[in-house]
Amino acid sequence: MTNFTRRSFIIGTTAAVVTAGAEAGSPQPSFSFPADPRKRLAVATYPFRRFLLAPENDQRDTTKPGMNLAAFGRFVTKEFGVSGIEPLHAHFPSTSHKDTLQLRNELDDAGVFVANIPVDATVDLCSPDLATRGSGNATYRKWIDIARILRSPGIRVWIPKCTDTSDLARAATALMPSVNYAKSQGIVINLENDDPVLDSASRVLQVIQRADTSYLRALPDFGNGLMGGDEAFNASGVKAMFKYAWNIAHVKDAEDVQGQRRTVSLSELFGIAKAAGYRGYYSMESDSRVDPVLDTKHLIHQSLQLL
Repeated sequence: MTNFTRRSFIIGTTAAVVTAGAEAGSPQPSFSFPADPRKRLAVATYPFRRFLLAPENDQRDTTKPGMNLAAFGRFVTKEFGVSGIEPLHAHFPSTSHKDTLQLRNELDDAGVFVANIPVDATVDLCSPDLATRGSGNATYRKWIDIARILRSPGIRVWIPKCTDTSDLARAATALMPSVNYAKSQGIVINLENDDPVLDSASRVLQVIQRADTSYLRALPDFGNGLMGGDEAFNASGVKAMFKYAWNIAHVKDAEDVQGQRRTVSLSELFGIAKAAGYRGYYSMESDSRVDPVLDTKHLIHQSLQLL
């Protein structure tokens, strides 16, 4: 994970260089985020999952044209005029060290950076079986290593699902071996407000507060709170999440809730982020039942107007 000799990482005319290599293990994560609004924007692969060619992508639609992750990066720069991507773990064509290095070089050549890596791998960090817990932490270590190679400042995982889901102290403890490894590599682990029951903003923040480390942070999603309440409820959760956000936030202005399209005010939510002093990346994650290309263009246009 320490081979950074091929080329420096440059996006356009603005360097966005991970300084985590020099700061690994330090009390605070370190990363040079760009100030230019356009260079703070990324596009998540999730809305384009039907197009992604990868062995673990079970949502690929073979009636649609396919592209691998490097091609997706080139597509994003050409189609949307931004340089960042947020690749879901299942959209990687390979996770070998050699292939990850090749992917990094291909993304570098295209002027593409990785803003974050969401990891949905199945793990059981609360298992009474030591080997099962060890396997889960090994999976997360692998993705932390991949983030290091790709110079992603962080990865996203879920709150560990212990038998007693109300025992968030145990969940925080279960996650700490992976968080400590991430710290040693200068990588942040993020928890996202998603499932309104198990991964609500309230539960995410309780785990982060119990862990009490700058290497476990919040990933505010602009619309997921609509699954648990109205627009005011959603905004309240986003506001609480941004107090602990660092490198990544998900931008959307609509969410499909039980077949109904519910919307949020991007102006209000970007205002919350600004008030919190957030300086990280924004990843466009269209999650409504619309054309992801058109919706992503809309989200980018609105983001640039509001940043």
